[in-house]
Amino acid sequence: MRNTDILTAKSRHFDWKSRRSLISFVLLLASLILAGSVDAATSSARQSQPILQQMLNHALLAYKVTDYQTAFQRLNSLALQDVADAQYYLATLYDDGRGVEESPAMAAYWYRRAAKHGHVNAQYNIGVAHANGEGVQKNMVDAVRWWRVAAVHGSINAQFNLGIMYLKGEGIRRDASEAVHWWNKAAQQGDPAAQYNLGALYANGQGVSQDVNVALNWWARAAEQGFEQAIVALRDFHTLKPEQE
Repeated sequence: MRNTDILTAKSRHFDWKSRRSLISFVLLLASLILAGSVDAATSSARQSQPILQQMLNHALLAYKVTDYQTAFQRLNSLALQDVADAQYYLATLYDDGRGVEESPAMAAYWYRRAAKHGHVNAQYNIGVAHANGEGVQKNMVDAVRWWRVAAVHGSINAQFNLGIMYLKGEGIRRDASEAVHWWNKAAQQGDPAAQYNLGALYANGQGVSQDVNVALNWWARAAEQGFEQAIVALRDFHTLKPEQE
């Protein structure tokens, strides 16, 4: 079988449905005034959380209906209080110039702050910023570092890109078996691009023993989702097979 091409890395991805549930994030109060005992401070924080949640819901409602100026004002206030989801969505506004002047530097700043608070999509996006040199110095080592953090927390796009970096040896040592590992994780989550690339590695015998049947299985799963490259790979295999025999 001839070598099968590998798809390249993914960039940013702002699908509303892909974002984490608003209920799951942790609210961190950087501006909490420590007046009185520790118990009093803890009680105050607990009382503030529902208020911040409500404020965030209002901000994201404005975001969802594309009232970006209102969303910016509300998100900016919450981001300064270290609400991770607010920092992430504020970064997306700066990233695309919605409701505020476009600023890759400010986008990267807020992605980084949200990423440090454990926001998975922010971890992925600050990695993309480093990979592209957008708002920060281009640095593939930092890109890979953030993608690894996001990948460990289940980001499909980060898992996909990490596989690319291991296969190319960019920002990290070349290791095709690690590419197999990360693409397998993304493929198991249903990502058709990872399924296609994983099939290609099995077809080419890169990082894994060559196994055409496994390759065909992954391509079939990707093709079922309408993934064009997988459909072509299956067609080419069945076209070339009689000639090989």
